[in-house]
Amino acid sequence: MVDRTLRRIFILAGIALLLWVIYLLKPVVIPFIAALIIAYLFSPLVARLSRLGLPRWLSTSVVFIGIGVGVVLAAWYVVPLAWKQIVYARDSIPSAVHWVNHQLLPWVAHTFKLEPMSIDTDQISDAAMQYIQTNYSVDSIQSFALRLAQSGLSFIQIGGTVVLIPIIAFYFLLDWQRMLVQMRRLIPRPYEKTTVQIVKECHSVLGAFVKGQFLVMILLGIVYAVGLQLIGLEVGLIIGMVAGLSSIIPYLGFAVGIISAVIAAFFQFGLDWVHLALVGVVFMVGQVVEGYILQPFLLGDKIGLSPVAVVFAVLAGAQLGGILGMLIALPVAAIIVVLLKHVREFYESSNLYGQQQHTTQSTNVEVDIKIENTQDKS
Repeated sequence: MVDRTLRRIFILAGIALLLWVIYLLKPVVIPFIAALIIAYLFSPLVARLSRLGLPRWLSTSVVFIGIGVGVVLAAWYVVPLAWKQIVYARDSIPSAVHWVNHQLLPWVAHTFKLEPMSIDTDQISDAAMQYIQTNYSVDSIQSFALRLAQSGLSFIQIGGTVVLIPIIAFYFLLDWQRMLVQMRRLIPRPYEKTTVQIVKECHSVLGAFVKGQFLVMILLGIVYAVGLQLIGLEVGLIIGMVAGLSSIIPYLGFAVGIISAVIAAFFQFGLDWVHLALVGVVFMVGQVVEGYILQPFLLGDKIGLSPVAVVFAVLAGAQLGGILGMLIALPVAAIIVVLLKHVREFYESSNLYGQQQHTTQSTNVEVDIKIENTQDKS
């Protein structure tokens, strides 16, 4: 008994030490984790091509070439349109400031009996320059060169990481089956069957959720972008794309999209209630499409969480890991739900829960009910 307890303590201590080392090596580990996620997402496609008779290396190459071609085609079409709308948004800033100073702020001051105010762009520029000079002062050419070199090294490091991730993902995909076999061999033999079953359930839930969520993001972004373009909003494409991508975090896409679209409509059309109502209609249609078409058919109830639990998971992820935590909150929650289901089954079948006593009591209650029903009939 003591030996078993000590062994468990050593195992837990080893796991804690490993997690601590991974945390210390976070800048190095992050590219490998990102590459592992990419390999996990595309491993079913590579396996399907391999089953058609293609070698593993050729299947992986075909998948990566397809991804590259898709990204290039999307960028070739989207980047010019997005750049055009960014230039339009930049050129619209003076007219937007003029509208705020001469229409919005006077109306607010008159309605709520406030002191008249206005936006002074020169004062804002001076304050920004003063902040930069105060917090990022350069004492000499040498310090400026050092800061520039450090910035350059940071950009090189980021660029190297971006290039390194697909390379690592490629090799992960090549050795995917061998890695799975090696990890399976590490599982203690008495727990192999149960562990493999739990991993398969986590894989099924997680894979279905991730694929469905990406499709929901893309299709919802298309719905928002097309709708905003149809009502004449000049920056509708950018807002629709951002809203669709932001929908990876529940409720964030709708909030970001409708706020941005209302502000853009104010700046473009002024206080035009028709266009503001059309913006609301576009996002209401998007919510209906997401709630009654995309979510049920593409996602369904893949996680098994209530809306309140979803909000809690997202907020907890934001608190623990920032933006990255918000992104992985729901997939992690999906895995936790599967694990908790097995923990509950183990608890209900344990002596602590008292399954035998519970079953006996239930049987006695059923017998009493049958006796009462027989007496009533008599």
